[in-house]
Amino acid sequence: MDNSVTEVTTIGSTHSPPSMGHDETKAVKTLRLISIFFLFCVIPIAIGVYLYTANAEDEEFENQYFEFANKVLESIGATLENSFGALDNLATSVVAAAHAANQTFPNIRVANFGIHAAKTLSLSRAKIIVMCPVVKGGQFEAWHNWTLQEGRTWVDETVNVQKTDPNYFGPIVEEYLTRDEIHTRNGATEAIGVHLPSWQAYPIVPTWPPYNYDYITGLTYTTAHTEMLEKGSIVITTPYLNPDPNDEAAMENAISTAGWLYERLHPDEEPLEPASDLYFPIFDDLNTFETDTSKTSPVATFGVTFYWRDMIRDILPESAKGILVVVDCPCSASFTYRLDGSETTLMGRGDLHESKYNDMELTSVITQLDSFRIRQTSYSGPGLDDETCPIAFRIYPSQATEDQYMTNNSLIYSGFTVLICLTAALLFVIYDRYQERRQKVFMESAEKNDAVVSALFPAAIREKLYANQQTQREMEKKGGGMRALDGNNAPIAELYTDTTVMFADIAGFTAWASAREASDVFTLLESIYFEFDLLAKKYRVFKVETVGDSYVAVCGLPEPRKDHAVVMAQFSAECRDKLVGLTKELAKSLGPGTESIKMRFGLNSGPTTAGVLRGERSRFQLFGDTTNTAARMESTSFPDCIQASQKTADLLVEAGKSSWITKRNDLVAAKGKGNMVAYWVEPSGTVKRDSLSESRRVALRQFGVPEDRLEHLIDFNTEILDHLLLDLMVYNKTVDAAQAKSGRKVIRREDSSEEMKRYGFDRTTPRESVLEVIPIPKLDDKQDSPKRKSSTDKALDMKVKNQLHDFVTQVAHYHSNDNPFHNFDHATHVAMSVRKLLARILKPLHQQEVSRSNNGSRSVASKAAKFDKILRSTYVLTSDPLIQFAVYFSALIHDARHPGVSNGTLSNEGNEMAIRFNHKSCAEQNSVVVVWDLFLSDRYDALRDAMFGGNMERLRRFRQIVVNSVLATDIFDRELRDVRERRWTKAFSDDDVSALSTGSQEMESVEGDLRATIVIEYIIQASDVVHTMQHWTVYQRWNKRLFCEMMSAYQAGRADKDPSEGWYGGELWFFDNYIIPLAQKLKECGVFGVSCDEVLDYARDNRLEWEQKGKEIVKQWMEESS
Repeated sequence: MDNSVTEVTTIGSTHSPPSMGHDETKAVKTLRLISIFFLFCVIPIAIGVYLYTANAEDEEFENQYFEFANKVLESIGATLENSFGALDNLATSVVAAAHAANQTFPNIRVANFGIHAAKTLSLSRAKIIVMCPVVKGGQFEAWHNWTLQEGRTWVDETVNVQKTDPNYFGPIVEEYLTRDEIHTRNGATEAIGVHLPSWQAYPIVPTWPPYNYDYITGLTYTTAHTEMLEKGSIVITTPYLNPDPNDEAAMENAISTAGWLYERLHPDEEPLEPASDLYFPIFDDLNTFETDTSKTSPVATFGVTFYWRDMIRDILPESAKGILVVVDCPCSASFTYRLDGSETTLMGRGDLHESKYNDMELTSVITQLDSFRIRQTSYSGPGLDDETCPIAFRIYPSQATEDQYMTNNSLIYSGFTVLICLTAALLFVIYDRYQERRQKVFMESAEKNDAVVSALFPAAIREKLYANQQTQREMEKKGGGMRALDGNNAPIAELYTDTTVMFADIAGFTAWASAREASDVFTLLESIYFEFDLLAKKYRVFKVETVGDSYVAVCGLPEPRKDHAVVMAQFSAECRDKLVGLTKELAKSLGPGTESIKMRFGLNSGPTTAGVLRGERSRFQLFGDTTNTAARMESTSFPDCIQASQKTADLLVEAGKSSWITKRNDLVAAKGKGNMVAYWVEPSGTVKRDSLSESRRVALRQFGVPEDRLEHLIDFNTEILDHLLLDLMVYNKTVDAAQAKSGRKVIRREDSSEEMKRYGFDRTTPRESVLEVIPIPKLDDKQDSPKRKSSTDKALDMKVKNQLHDFVTQVAHYHSNDNPFHNFDHATHVAMSVRKLLARILKPLHQQEVSRSNNGSRSVASKAAKFDKILRSTYVLTSDPLIQFAVYFSALIHDARHPGVSNGTLSNEGNEMAIRFNHKSCAEQNSVVVVWDLFLSDRYDALRDAMFGGNMERLRRFRQIVVNSVLATDIFDRELRDVRERRWTKAFSDDDVSALSTGSQEMESVEGDLRATIVIEYIIQASDVVHTMQHWTVYQRWNKRLFCEMMSAYQAGRADKDPSEGWYGGELWFFDNYIIPLAQKLKECGVFGVSCDEVLDYARDNRLEWEQKGKEIVKQWMEESS
């Protein structure tokens, strides 16, 4: 209701405190304009500083980028030349080894080839190196014989090298397939022409035979081989493994081509990135390397496979970010790499640089990379072919590169310049700003205070109050004060001759509030008086105050008006009508009985003295006979009636509203006034209050109008269970998720008729199912309640909602309307008490509270620890929605099918119910069985699934709580009562708690369950008789109903003794031996905090009042029944 409070405080005219003086304000504005002009003069300077700094950053960015770009091209060239040099050295070693062994090409085998090749791979950053001799048509047979003789020898030798090579990563070939003839994938090649069969290689690839695969006819790069053989130059093939991601065939082909690489790359290396093959010619004449290679033909070649990423990695310092390298090839698609320090990342296929950096491009063809070299190279081997698909490199910066150099320095320097130039002006601006803010705070505070004052005082009175405060402050400055007798300090009071005062009071409010939480009481009052305040604003009626549940208003002051009586009558009638709809709406959340709330209204007209009693918490008040008489009119009125004095009635007649009033047949006995004539007021003129007899009004005043509330009770209880069920569903989902995360399996079963039979009462009775200790889920020590998502933004599935409403409806009809006491109205009353007591269970002590106790005496620390242990075992009742749902459920069903007589009567009659349940707790057991059979029927399958989610363990625990709770309401079963007494002593007496506290963790868990079980049972026991611990009016209403029920049984011949003969003494005995001891136990256990003081006080007060009035009340009941 926060909004209502805000709305109400704005009613009335507003007053603004005096603003700053005109001259001061003008001076401040002038100085502010001068400062602004000075600021504008400095702006050009700041812009110049900004442009200079920004240009410097641009220049630094460009210089650093070109430095990085040149370094990239230089490093690529250096890497390639290092690779060429390594291959050149290997070629020299191969030729020298062949000559030393008197071997001639192609029939050569280099010993320890794998060792030399491994070193070459490391230097050249390649993945595989294969030596391919040139075999011509006439050499086929000799070559085949040579490979048959020497093939396995070098393969086994190379495999052994792989096993010891620390740089090798991949599988080791243990078994392999050989082919001694030159072949391709399509079979053996023809013995004509020139061929390049694979021979010695490193590493050995197990996916194909290790040698004799023809590189001339078996690969797609025939042009590259031809150029190499014809020109004797190094050839780099067109990049491959760069497929279009949208071309499925190209992707499959690339994956197939790179298949042998997957197991030979480290996990952080991607196989599908652009790669090329490099063919390096080998010449038989060692001197050829020093001469023109175009004059002789190669006798073999090295085939080397490398990734382009390896050519450009580890080039730049870590400070370099976002340098893009675009690799272009006229024979295939280009691709783009991004360099971030030593890291190289493939951005994708194509040229992916940003077009805004086109003018910063730095490019070079691969054969011209030597132009970027700073130092001279010593390489003098074969040159790189510059005609076969020449590859080019283009370098660009990116936004990431630019962001490194585009800082806020220009803004900082500009701002610093402005700061230096305008220190004085800015200091003034800052000072002015703080002054303005300070003034704004004062103004806002003054406006808030004024809004509150406006709601409490009329405008004229408010102005006098402000003036009085100013005078008071001036006197205090002079060292003195003001008293009421001072001539300068006249009281703030005035006589208003023509006013009408209204008093309104809620009938039976104290009794209604005794059954509610404090928050419910304030919700009711705030809701009602918020609406009344709006109506007061509408009618220009001044609200004086609210005292408790009384509302006081006046019309005719401070603004005089002739129609004050008419306006106040209309205002009262509309307040009364507004209350009817409002209480019906509030009953949905505040419970039954709320819709029956009525108000008494009293009106009186005449002169009124109004003013302010100054001092602490001063307020506007009314004084005089007019006000007192209005209060008497209200106190002697009836609920839902507007009663007016003779003076008000005369004014209404003068205003032509005689049809609005009806004279009371009797005189009103007003305290301090004697007997007075009074009138009923009904502005609509449609209802004559005297049409109701005076005896009927007395009945209305005492007991309220009888009405069928069954549908309302059903809707109210359905709404409560709806919220509890939503909480339960969210809680179950949270628990299941936590169990799944921890690896615990959640067992679920299908909710079928056969499965449900296991949880019925076909094989046992509810009383036999009562457990001394119900296992209760534990509350985590690290939290006060399980952390779960809120259910406030959720709603039940419509099928579940309909089944829930239908179930509550059936339960309601299981209660007999012929029973004045054991009916659904009483079940709802019990359920409301259960809800209230559950909400009052205290939280466990915070650890610091226990620690603070430990700093005191040993006995205090011990008690704090014990009390905390008790609270930890009982507070879980409020954190487990299943328990809350089950206990509320139990309260609703505990009197279902109640026969209207006691269990003793049923046993004496030999009733079938008594025989079935062995003459023990007959009515209670019957209620459990009939409702449980209904609950397990197929018509409520969706409701059960929502409650338990297929978890039969939850259903079992729910059933156990219901059984224990309902059977606990049989307070006359001596055996069950004695068991509960023993458990109470064990769980909550100081000595037994001390003994329990020294047990094991498992024992403490059982003891905690024992306490929780007892609290559940005592909650429903106390709720079943809660009317004896509430306001006297509530106690008498239900006490009379129980008396009438017992009298009906006696008159029907079902009871041997007239209840009136022992009712008076029986109630006293019941208070002394059950009600007050029960209330004391609720207080002594400490679980409910100080809230149980209220329960115990009501019980004692009711007992005392019954002792004084009980005999006359029983006598009156007997007269009414006769």
